[in-house]
Amino acid sequence: MAATCVFCGSADTLTGKHVLGDWLSKIGLDLDPVPHGAGWLNRIGRELGVRPPFRQKVRDVCGDCNHGWMSRLEVAAQRVLTPLILGHPGRIEAADQGAIAAWVQKTALTAMLVSSEADRDRGYGLPVSEYRELYALRDELRPLPASQFWAGQYEGVRGWSIRVTPLAVRVDGLPELDRPQAYAMTIVLGQLVLQGVRFTTASLQVELSTRLELPEFWPPAGPVTWPSGTPLHDGRFLDFAGGKNFRSTEQHIQVQPWQRATELEPSRAVGGMIELPTICGKHVVYYPAALVGEAMRGRFYAFGTTCECPMAYLIHTEPDGAHCKAADTAEGISELYEALPGEEYEIEDDDGSFWCKRLPSPFQQKMEP
Repeated sequence: MAATCVFCGSADTLTGKHVLGDWLSKIGLDLDPVPHGAGWLNRIGRELGVRPPFRQKVRDVCGDCNHGWMSRLEVAAQRVLTPLILGHPGRIEAADQGAIAAWVQKTALTAMLVSSEADRDRGYGLPVSEYRELYALRDELRPLPASQFWAGQYEGVRGWSIRVTPLAVRVDGLPELDRPQAYAMTIVLGQLVLQGVRFTTASLQVELSTRLELPEFWPPAGPVTWPSGTPLHDGRFLDFAGGKNFRSTEQHIQVQPWQRATELEPSRAVGGMIELPTICGKHVVYYPAALVGEAMRGRFYAFGTTCECPMAYLIHTEPDGAHCKAADTAEGISELYEALPGEEYEIEDDDGSFWCKRLPSPFQQKMEP
């Protein structure tokens, strides 16, 4: 069976489509080679090698889409976003907001195509209908309906990042549904962060705002000045991209990460340590039970650890337990750990020394309603 374009369904020749437009390699961003990877949330991803950024391509898009409506979105994004990416104050004018929101959505959808065929066969990715519906709107320069988008300032060490997180609409007193009803799209480029939410179940759409009070540029309500709102730092990035930043305007309805995609199996006590299953599904790691007592007192910590794969993990303790925030090489996790704010502590017991960082108040505040 001949391959077809994931957006329009055409069986014409498929081309190599950049996940992030090639123009980003020409505006002055750092182009040093970095590790690339893709994969499921909270599981070990697929390594894609070390190379300069903005080179990743997918081959699921036809030439007409690539060089037609997608190219028009890239032109708009380059014109509007370049100053913001480089940290220069600016605005997203009302006339450009639909195109920028559509560009974020198109980029997120394209990034999901980096996944392997095996991952897609097991359910990884977004519904094909998302691609086809965005194609149907190609001449209208706007995103899919039931969507919201925000723009903010990023102050951290990541030069770029694309993350898509499935979300659940939760009604007080009712269990989480067996399928997500929305997804969050987060793109970091230089000093700019763009985030959007698309409700795939339109009847469950609720109005959202962000905990960082980022300005909303879609649906449009006039020009948006950048930067405004609270800057996003690396210490909050993983929760932000993981869909924990949203506030619902409905008192008894919340939009949160879909637990089946974002949570690990529960940990258990083993002597004076807590055993935590790792993302690989084959091993466990341990941390002192003293951190559980600290969490019960409202004091939360971060630490790095490794399993036998070997793979390294960044773990945060939170009111409902310990959560894996990232899986990477030991060097990569060490960099994320060092970038976290907070004072470092050593815990000594019969099992030896254990180093961790006390997370400052913003990590506690993020859990408040």
